[in-house]
Amino acid sequence: MTDPIMLVTCAAWPELSTSDQCLADALRARGHRVDAAPWNGPFAPFGRAAAIVVRSAWDYHEAPEAYLAWLERLDAARTFNAPVLIRWNLSKAHVLDLGERGALIPRSRMAAAEPEAVAAALDALHLSEGVIKPLVGASGVGVERVRRGREAAALERARERLAIDQVLVQEFVDGIEHGETAGVFFAGVFSHGLRRVPAPGEFRINSQYGGRMEAATLPEDLVQQMAGVLALLPVPALYARVDGVASDGRFTLMELEVNEPGLGLHLAPGSADRFAEALLAGCPRA
Repeated sequence: MTDPIMLVTCAAWPELSTSDQCLADALRARGHRVDAAPWNGPFAPFGRAAAIVVRSAWDYHEAPEAYLAWLERLDAARTFNAPVLIRWNLSKAHVLDLGERGALIPRSRMAAAEPEAVAAALDALHLSEGVIKPLVGASGVGVERVRRGREAAALERARERLAIDQVLVQEFVDGIEHGETAGVFFAGVFSHGLRRVPAPGEFRINSQYGGRMEAATLPEDLVQQMAGVLALLPVPALYARVDGVASDGRFTLMELEVNEPGLGLHLAPGSADRFAEALLAGCPRA
């Protein structure tokens, strides 16, 4: 029996998502064995895999050091995305890095998760209000709006579910309350567009806050701007989701996800086939 292609999940959500089941089906249709295993379970399944595809490691932020140690154990030649790229992506400081490389990003600054430090960051950014995000976080956990003079209250809310040492302080981007536009790319080639829409009265677009994902047709100029951001990555990505806000023909990057992004494969016919073909072309053992 051939070695399986291993799709990585997590202990909190060990089963494949609806989207990733589409990828598994596309790979099986091409004659490949596909299994799923949580990153924070036994390591043996990853040692024998033909390819390791990090897909829904959605609880990594609860044990980031353990996740980093797990990444270190993987064979980089068989792992997608590359562990070095995933490590770079774990911190929201990657947005600052991409901004320095030329991407258009919101006004942003790192700060210690202390009221005085957040206040100083808001002042330095010339903001009376903004957003704080844990430097290492996922699913919108710990993301809160913050107003000058109310930094302690915002940090208290942010720490309700997550221990936080550092935060990214950002401006509240106009239009974010209406959602984000996302572009999904495989091996650097655009596959499909998505809209990530928040619940009424909410700015966080994650499902736990009532957000939803839907298919979207993106104009060519927006796709080109997203591709330009993707080209700034320090290491090429097999799969990536580029998230941001489009306004007046300009794309402002909010996040570039290469660790465990939801890809909406079930929303875009043919996208799972495109992902499967890119993976098989990039991993000779698969």
